[in-house]
Amino acid sequence: MCARPAGAHPRRPIRTRGAGAAVKLRALDELWRLEPDRNRSYRRLLAYLAADGTLTGPANRTGGEADPAFRPGTWPRKQAGARTDGKLTEQQSALLDALHNPAPGA
Repeated sequence: MCARPAGAHPRRPIRTRGAGAAVKLRALDELWRLEPDRNRSYRRLLAYLAADGTLTGPANRTGGEADPAFRPGTWPRKQAGARTDGKLTEQQSALLDALHNPAPGA
């Protein structure tokens, strides 16, 4: 008997198609190694901030017309809680810190 709910599947490995795909995967930044949902949400938040979004404001605001389903106020709060619980790696914590304290000239 399987303990997983019906329709659930284990995390699938990234499959490459040929040597060229493997080279492209290695060329990606470190973020591709993070959990898929966290990676996707991090990139959505970066896009929101690049479009003059802000980290301040109510948690229930949306990502605007470009991404109305994204809640940019909720994601950083959830990540801060995950860090407190010890669920984030050092790299993930550093990326979270960088959102609140951008490097000079960035």
